[in-house]
Amino acid sequence: MRIDDYNAAKALTEKLKESLPIKTRAGKEFLKTLKQKGEEADPDREFEIDFVAYSGDEGGIMCGLKEPNNPESEEKYFASLTHLKIDSDHPLAAEVQAYQRQRIRKLMLQDSRGFKAELMTIEPRKNKNRGKGFGK
Repeated sequence: MRIDDYNAAKALTEKLKESLPIKTRAGKEFLKTLKQKGEEADPDREFEIDFVAYSGDEGGIMCGLKEPNNPESEEKYFASLTHLKIDSDHPLAAEVQAYQRQRIRKLMLQDSRGFKAELMTIEPRKNKNRGKGFGK
């Protein structure tokens, strides 16, 4: 199952490239990643998207992030657009949110199908081959 509409994702990627830099905040999954790295996982921490590329169905639209409030920092982060919260004042905010909703929905469907497919691989019990007639 395809997760992204390739042409729509590429078009959105090009629009995002034209409007760089973009203010954003970390979503729940990106906050978890920051926490695992031992970094400050503040939901109000601002980032700036300075790089955008489409990485196919596996990663979706990938973003390079830097901290605008800390210009001397050499730290660079990468995250899927799905795991970011775009500034609601941005002209592409509605389009980005629609992409995120659709991608998350399809990923959830794919995961649920994967679980069902896993259950289907369990071999059913075989019926005993009974002979014909009485006592056989």
